[in-house]
Amino acid sequence: MGVPLKNKASISVIFTTIFVDLVGFGMIIPLIGVYGRHFGGTGLELGLLGATFPLMSFIFSPIWGALSDRYGRRPILIISLFGSTLAYLGFALSHSFWAIVFTRMFAGMFAGNISAAFAYMADITTEKDRARGMGLLGAAMGLGFMLGPPIGGIAAAKISLSAPGFIAAFVCGLNAFAAIYRLPESLALEHRGKKTRSLFPFSRDRIHFVKNHPYFWTLMLINFLAIFSFSNLEQTFSLLFQTKFHYETGEAGYRTGMVLMFASVIGVFIQGYLIKKLVARFSEVTLLTSGLVFLFIGMIGFPFMPKYSAYFLICIPWAIGSGLINPTISSLTSKSAGPSEQGQALGLSQAMGSLGRVLGPFMGLTLFQNRYYLPGVIAAAMSLLALAVVPLYRSRKSQTN
Repeated sequence: MGVPLKNKASISVIFTTIFVDLVGFGMIIPLIGVYGRHFGGTGLELGLLGATFPLMSFIFSPIWGALSDRYGRRPILIISLFGSTLAYLGFALSHSFWAIVFTRMFAGMFAGNISAAFAYMADITTEKDRARGMGLLGAAMGLGFMLGPPIGGIAAAKISLSAPGFIAAFVCGLNAFAAIYRLPESLALEHRGKKTRSLFPFSRDRIHFVKNHPYFWTLMLINFLAIFSFSNLEQTFSLLFQTKFHYETGEAGYRTGMVLMFASVIGVFIQGYLIKKLVARFSEVTLLTSGLVFLFIGMIGFPFMPKYSAYFLICIPWAIGSGLINPTISSLTSKSAGPSEQGQALGLSQAMGSLGRVLGPFMGLTLFQNRYYLPGVIAAAMSLLALAVVPLYRSRKSQTN
């Protein structure tokens, strides 16, 4: 059975919203490391640059999630889209390393749209259809990230280094206005504001929430480790190509975009089509475990490919892994919380993911300057550690049933 018919219109709107938003995001994120080097950033400074956006997201995601539980998903999505628009515009106008750092900090403060979007999907799907709904959002993200990196890379290589920022700002601003006119509210009035007394990210309410959901913290830990693994490598893609194959800044961004586009095609197929068939046959935990195995295979081999074309091959396993991990972890997280707690649960999960994006790029970009293969080795180790946490999740969950 598919997603309920009465919700298909809302699903199409939130799908489009996330897709367009990720086009803008995907245009910028693969360029961060190589742009930082272009403007004179050292190894440590590049690590700080990579950590700036997710650090702000780590702090603000639980706040946006709690606000979406209190006031609804729609206003949070619209506000975050306008904030992201301003951040992309600032990125385009930046002509120094520290200006880029400031714009990434501002962008991270308004990165509340993803947790609100996943909470939106949780509102309009049943538990039975939750994994499929999360898979559709994952497919929207994958499609956006499929188109964003090559557009950003081509714009940087063929137009100017500021062009990706201007295009991303236009796309995101257009999306914000479209959300005003097309996006209905998903959270019923009776479910708003029941369990969100404090907006402080690490308040007593949130600690109490985690304590009352005995296996929730294991999901947060798996999410953190998986995202650490990927983001540890993600922002060194362009630097790796530039170092190994001696590409110029724009060319390195373009080549990175091509590999990420190919990987995104695989992710979209898995999350948009295959996941609903897999969930019907296998448990979500089994799919999560399989995804972590694929992620490890892709990460351990990534730094050692002998030529550029080989990267299209090694990206297949980590694209499969990401396609399996993202919808299953989101579905399991949403099922661990009640209707009035979806924003809080998914906001906390995104915050832990953001913490992984803080530490992952910081470590990857810093260590890259010493040994270019270290980010891949560390990413593989973190995916193995996440795999080791899965049995603990199974044990904790079985104790509560």
